[in-house]
Amino acid sequence: MTTWSLRYLLVAPLALALAGCGSEEKTDARTERDGAVSNALDDPIMADPDLVAQNRGDSALSGGGPAMAEIPPDKRSPEEAEKARLAARDFFDGRAIDPAPLPAETLPESRLGKAATMQAVAEALKLGATQCPAKLNYSFGWAARMPAELPIYPRGHARVAAGSDDPGCKLRVVRFATPVTPADVIDFYHAAASKSGLAPRRLKEGGDEVVSGGKGAARFAVYVRQRADGLTEVDLATSGF
Repeated sequence: MTTWSLRYLLVAPLALALAGCGSEEKTDARTERDGAVSNALDDPIMADPDLVAQNRGDSALSGGGPAMAEIPPDKRSPEEAEKARLAARDFFDGRAIDPAPLPAETLPESRLGKAATMQAVAEALKLGATQCPAKLNYSFGWAARMPAELPIYPRGHARVAAGSDDPGCKLRVVRFATPVTPADVIDFYHAAASKSGLAPRRLKEGGDEVVSGGKGAARFAVYVRQRADGLTEVDLATSGF
């Protein structure tokens, strides 16, 4: 056997072994991470509803169903309520908000008593054409796209929002919470609707305080109730704006 042949027999197995090591499949680090960490990283990101006014084209705000977000505990204080009232006055150039009149009519039950979703709210209020409520899609971004005449009460926190811009079905339906009283909210929307010539009408339906009205094809309704935890919950719905 020649010297060259002997060297080949000795070197070839070593080269093959090294090649085998180099071809070993690399492990994806993501497959080795803890399961709890994986779930947390893969979950959808929740958006702070207090920043809804900074909506960036609904990115990270969209969802396939009703998204919920509760008002943080530190936003329930009397100081926060006073800040909200002052911000509400800014909507009227700093002027005091006129009190709304007493209800013109009292009904035993609220039309929204069984409306658990924004689609159900739109159906109960008969806003828009019959087929329009089914066209609503859920996104916190709709809370930032309410009509300028009827925005969410200043510093209010959207809990769920839905809307549609389909032809003939321009709807907005938002449920939000605020630390101010139901009377504060009713006064604000009655004054805002009056300012815009929307002919507001004050009602009481069951446990809900109501302001509704409209002009031409534009319609709106505001349903306000006191929650057991002291917050005020509001359903604000508009169509045709």
